[in-house]
Amino acid sequence: MTAPTWTRRRFLATTAAGTAAAALLAACGSEQAGTSAGQESTKWGGDLVDPGLAKPDVTLTTTDGKPFPFRQATKGRLTLLFFGFTSCPDQCPIWLNSVARAREQIGSGPGSDPQVLFVGVDVQRDTPEMLDEYLGRIDPTFIGLTGPESAIAAANKALYFPPITLGSPDENGDYAVGHYSKAVAFTPDDLGHRLYGYDVRSTQLAHDLPLLAAGTYQ
Repeated sequence: MTAPTWTRRRFLATTAAGTAAAALLAACGSEQAGTSAGQESTKWGGDLVDPGLAKPDVTLTTTDGKPFPFRQATKGRLTLLFFGFTSCPDQCPIWLNSVARAREQIGSGPGSDPQVLFVGVDVQRDTPEMLDEYLGRIDPTFIGLTGPESAIAAANKALYFPPITLGSPDENGDYAVGHYSKAVAFTPDDLGHRLYGYDVRSTQLAHDLPLLAAGTYQ
Protein backbone atom coordinates (compact mmCIF):
# COMPACT_ATOMS: atom_id res chain seq x y z
CA MET A 1 0.00 0.00 0.00
CA THR A 2 1.41 3.39 -0.98
CA ALA A 3 2.19 5.77 1.89
CA PRO A 4 -0.39 8.56 2.22
CA THR A 5 0.30 11.96 0.67
CA TRP A 6 0.02 14.84 3.14
CA THR A 7 -1.00 18.02 1.38
CA ARG A 8 -0.16 21.17 3.33
CA ARG A 9 -3.88 21.78 3.93
CA ARG A 10 -4.47 18.25 5.16
CA PHE A 11 -1.33 18.39 7.28
CA LEU A 12 -2.45 21.61 8.96
CA ALA A 13 -6.02 20.46 9.43
CA THR A 14 -4.97 17.16 10.94
CA THR A 15 -2.49 18.87 13.23
CA ALA A 16 -5.07 21.39 14.40
CA ALA A 17 -7.79 18.81 14.93
CA GLY A 18 -5.52 16.28 16.55
CA THR A 19 -3.14 18.34 18.64
CA ALA A 20 -4.21 16.76 21.90
CA ALA A 21 -4.08 13.26 20.46
CA ALA A 22 -0.73 13.90 18.77
CA ALA A 23 0.76 15.31 21.95
CA LEU A 24 -0.43 12.26 23.84
CA LEU A 25 1.00 9.99 21.16
CA ALA A 26 4.34 11.75 21.41
CA ALA A 27 4.47 11.73 25.19
CA CYS A 28 6.46 8.52 24.85
CA GLY A 29 4.10 5.80 25.89
CA SER A 30 4.20 2.09 25.35
CA GLU A 31 2.90 1.71 21.80
CA GLN A 32 4.42 -1.04 19.72
CA ALA A 33 5.67 -0.70 16.17
CA GLY A 34 2.99 -1.62 13.68
CA THR A 35 5.09 -3.50 11.12
CA SER A 36 5.51 -7.19 11.75
CA ALA A 37 8.97 -8.72 11.97
CA GLY A 38 10.41 -9.77 8.66
CA GLN A 39 8.00 -7.64 6.66
CA GLU A 40 10.08 -5.42 4.42
CA SER A 41 8.94 -3.02 1.73
CA THR A 42 10.58 -1.66 -1.38
CA LYS A 43 8.06 1.19 -1.41
CA TRP A 44 8.43 4.50 0.32
CA GLY A 45 8.07 4.70 4.07
CA GLY A 46 6.77 7.56 6.16
CA ASP A 47 4.28 10.19 5.02
CA LEU A 48 4.73 12.38 1.97
CA VAL A 49 4.19 16.10 2.64
CA ASP A 50 3.08 18.06 -0.41
CA PRO A 51 4.13 20.80 -0.84
CA GLY A 52 7.30 20.38 1.15
CA LEU A 53 7.84 22.11 4.48
CA ALA A 54 10.18 25.10 4.60
CA LYS A 55 13.05 24.89 7.05
CA PRO A 56 12.65 26.86 10.28
CA ASP A 57 14.46 30.19 10.12
CA VAL A 58 15.86 29.94 13.64
CA THR A 59 19.24 29.70 15.30
CA LEU A 60 19.74 26.97 17.87
CA THR A 61 22.93 25.97 19.71
CA THR A 62 25.15 22.91 19.39
CA THR A 63 26.28 21.04 22.46
CA ASP A 64 29.67 22.76 22.30
CA GLY A 65 28.00 26.16 22.51
CA LYS A 66 28.26 27.20 18.87
CA PRO A 67 25.36 28.91 17.06
CA PHE A 68 23.49 26.65 14.66
CA PRO A 69 21.61 28.81 12.13
CA PHE A 70 19.32 26.08 10.91
CA ARG A 71 18.82 27.04 7.29
CA GLN A 72 22.45 27.90 6.69
CA ALA A 73 23.88 24.92 8.57
CA THR A 74 21.72 22.41 6.72
CA LYS A 75 21.67 23.99 3.26
CA GLY A 76 21.74 21.44 0.46
CA ARG A 77 22.10 18.44 2.80
CA LEU A 78 19.91 15.46 3.52
CA THR A 79 18.83 16.30 7.06
CA LEU A 80 16.65 14.45 9.54
CA LEU A 81 15.21 16.61 12.30
CA PHE A 82 13.60 15.15 15.41
CA PHE A 83 12.30 16.91 18.51
CA GLY A 84 12.62 14.73 21.60
CA PHE A 85 14.10 14.43 25.07
CA THR A 86 16.88 12.39 26.61
CA SER A 87 14.77 10.78 29.34
CA CYS A 88 12.23 9.48 26.81
CA PRO A 89 11.74 5.77 27.56
CA ASP A 90 10.88 4.51 24.10
CA GLN A 91 9.95 6.54 21.03
CA CYS A 92 13.05 8.76 20.89
CA PRO A 93 15.67 6.01 21.35
CA ILE A 94 13.77 3.66 19.05
CA TRP A 95 13.78 6.23 16.24
CA LEU A 96 17.42 7.20 16.74
CA ASN A 97 18.54 3.57 16.83
CA SER A 98 16.58 2.81 13.67
CA VAL A 99 18.42 5.59 11.85
CA ALA A 100 21.77 4.37 13.19
CA ARG A 101 21.06 0.83 12.01
CA ALA A 102 19.94 2.13 8.61
CA ARG A 103 23.25 3.94 8.20
CA GLU A 104 25.09 0.71 8.95
CA GLN A 105 22.98 -1.15 6.40
CA ILE A 106 23.66 1.45 3.69
CA GLY A 107 27.39 1.39 4.41
CA SER A 108 28.73 4.08 2.11
CA GLY A 109 27.59 6.28 -0.72
CA PRO A 110 24.41 8.37 -1.05
CA GLY A 111 22.23 8.32 2.05
CA SER A 112 24.92 6.90 4.31
CA ASP A 113 25.68 10.21 6.04
CA PRO A 114 22.46 12.11 6.68
CA GLN A 115 22.75 15.06 9.03
CA VAL A 116 20.74 13.78 12.00
CA LEU A 117 19.63 16.54 14.36
CA PHE A 118 18.05 15.87 17.74
CA VAL A 119 16.54 18.90 19.47
CA GLY A 120 16.21 18.45 23.22
CA VAL A 121 12.81 19.93 24.11
CA ASP A 122 13.23 19.44 27.87
CA VAL A 123 15.86 22.14 28.29
CA GLN A 124 16.08 21.71 32.05
CA ARG A 125 17.24 18.10 31.75
CA ASP A 126 18.51 18.02 28.16
CA THR A 127 21.75 19.80 28.95
CA PRO A 128 24.56 19.83 26.37
CA GLU A 129 26.43 17.24 28.42
CA MET A 130 23.39 14.97 28.60
CA LEU A 131 22.69 15.33 24.89
CA ASP A 132 26.29 14.41 24.06
CA GLU A 133 26.23 11.37 26.33
CA TYR A 134 22.81 10.25 25.11
CA LEU A 135 23.53 10.55 21.40
CA GLY A 136 27.07 9.24 21.77
CA ARG A 137 25.72 5.92 22.98
CA ILE A 138 23.67 5.58 19.78
CA ASP A 139 25.68 7.25 17.02
CA PRO A 140 28.38 9.86 17.67
CA THR A 141 27.68 11.51 14.31
CA PHE A 142 24.23 12.60 15.49
CA ILE A 143 24.07 16.26 16.48
CA GLY A 144 22.34 17.46 19.62
CA LEU A 145 20.79 20.90 19.56
CA THR A 146 19.49 23.08 22.35
CA GLY A 147 18.62 26.71 22.94
CA PRO A 148 16.07 28.92 24.65
CA GLU A 149 12.62 27.38 24.95
CA SER A 150 11.31 30.20 22.75
CA ALA A 151 13.69 29.29 19.89
CA ILE A 152 12.85 25.59 20.13
CA ALA A 153 9.14 26.38 20.20
CA ALA A 154 9.55 28.65 17.16
CA ALA A 155 11.29 25.89 15.18
CA ASN A 156 8.60 23.41 16.18
CA LYS A 157 5.80 25.84 15.25
CA ALA A 158 7.38 26.67 11.89
CA LEU A 159 6.88 23.03 10.91
CA TYR A 160 3.23 23.09 12.03
CA PHE A 161 3.92 20.50 14.71
CA PRO A 162 1.71 20.34 17.83
CA PRO A 163 3.03 22.46 20.71
CA ILE A 164 5.68 21.02 23.01
CA THR A 165 4.23 20.42 26.48
CA LEU A 166 5.88 20.02 29.87
CA GLY A 167 3.72 18.66 32.67
CA SER A 168 3.74 19.60 36.33
CA PRO A 169 6.37 17.79 38.43
CA ASP A 170 5.14 15.04 40.73
CA GLU A 171 6.39 14.40 44.25
CA ASN A 172 9.58 12.89 42.80
CA GLY A 173 10.19 15.81 40.48
CA ASP A 174 9.27 13.80 37.39
CA TYR A 175 7.01 15.25 34.71
CA ALA A 176 5.56 14.30 31.36
CA VAL A 177 6.99 15.73 28.16
CA GLY A 178 4.88 15.96 25.01
CA HIS A 179 6.34 16.43 21.53
CA TYR A 180 5.50 15.48 17.96
CA SER A 181 6.49 11.88 17.41
CA LYS A 182 7.75 12.12 13.83
CA ALA A 183 10.97 13.34 12.26
CA VAL A 184 11.00 15.47 9.14
CA ALA A 185 13.38 14.61 6.31
CA PHE A 186 14.74 17.60 4.40
CA THR A 187 16.10 16.75 0.98
CA PRO A 188 18.87 18.71 -0.82
CA ASP A 189 16.27 21.16 -2.19
CA ASP A 190 15.94 22.36 1.44
CA LEU A 191 12.31 21.30 1.81
CA GLY A 192 10.87 18.71 4.16
CA HIS A 193 9.14 16.15 1.98
CA ARG A 194 8.68 13.16 4.30
CA LEU A 195 7.77 12.48 7.93
CA TYR A 196 9.01 9.36 9.68
CA GLY A 197 7.56 8.00 12.91
CA TYR A 198 9.43 6.03 15.53
CA ASP A 199 7.87 2.83 14.19
CA VAL A 200 9.65 3.03 10.83
CA ARG A 201 11.90 0.04 10.27
CA SER A 202 15.62 0.49 9.68
CA THR A 203 15.31 -1.48 6.44
CA GLN A 204 12.75 1.02 5.22
CA LEU A 205 15.04 3.93 6.05
CA ALA A 206 17.93 2.13 4.34
CA HIS A 207 15.75 2.04 1.23
CA ASP A 208 14.59 5.65 1.46
CA LEU A 209 17.70 7.57 2.53
CA PRO A 210 19.75 7.06 -0.66
CA LEU A 211 16.75 8.20 -2.71
CA LEU A 212 16.20 11.22 -0.49
CA ALA A 213 19.89 12.12 -0.77
CA ALA A 214 19.53 12.06 -4.54
CA GLY A 215 16.61 14.48 -4.31
CA THR A 216 13.86 11.94 -4.91
CA TYR A 217 11.03 11.72 -2.40
CA GLN A 218 8.10 9.97 -4.09
